[in-house]
Amino acid sequence: MRRIAAFVLGVSALSCAPQNAAAPQPAAAPKAKAEKELISEPAEYRQRPLSAAAGALTFSKHGIGDPYGAGIAYPLWLALLQAYPKELGGSVEGFRKKFGFLKSPYAAPDPDAAVPLGFHLTVDPNTKVSFVVMNCAACHAEVLRLPAGDKLVMGMGNKRVRMHAYDAAMMDIALRPELTAANLGMVAVLQARGKDTPWPPSVRQAITDATLQGLKKRAKPRAQDAARLATGALPGRVATIEGFSLALRGYGKHVPLGKHLGVAKVPDVVGFPYRDTFSYDASGIGAPSALAAEADFAFGVRPIWYETHRHIGTSLFMYLRQFERTLPYPGEIDERRARDGQNVFDAKCARCHGHYSGPDGARRISYREQVVSVKSVRTDPARLDAVTPEFVAAANSLDFARGVTEVAPTGGYVPPVLIHVWARGLFGHAGQWPSIAFMALPEAERPQRFVVEAGGAYDLAGLGTRYRAATAEEQVEAGSYVQDATVVGYGTQGHSYLADLEPDARTAVIEYLKTL
Repeated sequence: MRRIAAFVLGVSALSCAPQNAAAPQPAAAPKAKAEKELISEPAEYRQRPLSAAAGALTFSKHGIGDPYGAGIAYPLWLALLQAYPKELGGSVEGFRKKFGFLKSPYAAPDPDAAVPLGFHLTVDPNTKVSFVVMNCAACHAEVLRLPAGDKLVMGMGNKRVRMHAYDAAMMDIALRPELTAANLGMVAVLQARGKDTPWPPSVRQAITDATLQGLKKRAKPRAQDAARLATGALPGRVATIEGFSLALRGYGKHVPLGKHLGVAKVPDVVGFPYRDTFSYDASGIGAPSALAAEADFAFGVRPIWYETHRHIGTSLFMYLRQFERTLPYPGEIDERRARDGQNVFDAKCARCHGHYSGPDGARRISYREQVVSVKSVRTDPARLDAVTPEFVAAANSLDFARGVTEVAPTGGYVPPVLIHVWARGLFGHAGQWPSIAFMALPEAERPQRFVVEAGGAYDLAGLGTRYRAATAEEQVEAGSYVQDATVVGYGTQGHSYLADLEPDARTAVIEYLKTL
């Protein structure tokens, strides 16, 4: 039992961040034989038939797993929330609201009803202790506030989640001198009793010691930069390349962060069946099952876990490759104007964004993934610039990544598939445009400083998230934030194709987008 607990690696605050760059993927695990016996094998992660259905469970409920690599014992997690209320919210509900996670849709007695959506309670069969792990729904699920009521949409990017803030808070706490096994252990015992969750005396000290040791070890080389990412990334965004740069430090590769952050919006996965890569710039290529799960390896999952659980990543890819959902526009559509808009769209927009019906009018999607040069589209280049030669060299130099994934700069962005585009605002690789109506404005008329009402009612007329002009000393309510387009990474320039159309054609195209 002591040997098992000694291999607890601590918390993974970003265990399922959006897939926007190639992370190191294990092709082989040098110490696999020695470490195999140390792997905790909860029932839901054991070998099973490969299927999209299994991948759906991985995506929305179970996650990749590896409790001792990418998780934390449930009593310790609860103890941290209570011991650090200012930093972590003080309770599960406070934690959820502080970092923008969604309320669990599950009902008791499902254990996951006790944690936010995107978090999963799994039981280590060796110790009977519950561990908190994460899954893709922490970032890739959103609630649309529509006239008929709130609607949970799986696969859509969360506009309020603050993953870097969560990570930075954990890194800050980890380096505090008062965070000791004795102090945290007492709180964990009380939390376990209150939640009626197993926390056996025979293992609690070893698990607590190993967890804190792993957490402090992870924090030392990254706490300062983690705080910078938390400050620079607005809700619903991640500095993906920089996040992977911090993860590379665990492999002995120090990649300095650039002057500006390459922020990226949490993407909607609805377009993934039509793409070979998952990133905004197609800079990460490689084995599909590795790309589908890459963030988990960057933030805690061990190579040996991947080696012994390849079925998880494969089924996850199968789910993403076959991803489907029904999400019709909930308002009225002017059919005549929408047909006119389709004609304009097919002539002006489809070359990049694809066709969505055949000559007979039936829904058939024809899309070819391509990279459009930033010089042509003229959008903010910060995300591209983050893929520095130093990052490319470090990511491609790891022996266990060779033949599995590769990183290469592309110089442009991939135009997105537009399925359910009406519901997906924020728009742009950085979420720099809150709505389609905002994109339809000439560049000179686009606001430069505005309040984004991310938690408010969805704008069905403008197709996006509501926004309003920000005053000099704007105080925003919960669920909203101020966006400054003069900050590098959030520039609202470029992609003026819709704005360049005549007004009637512009409104007709917007009407057509409601039908997709």
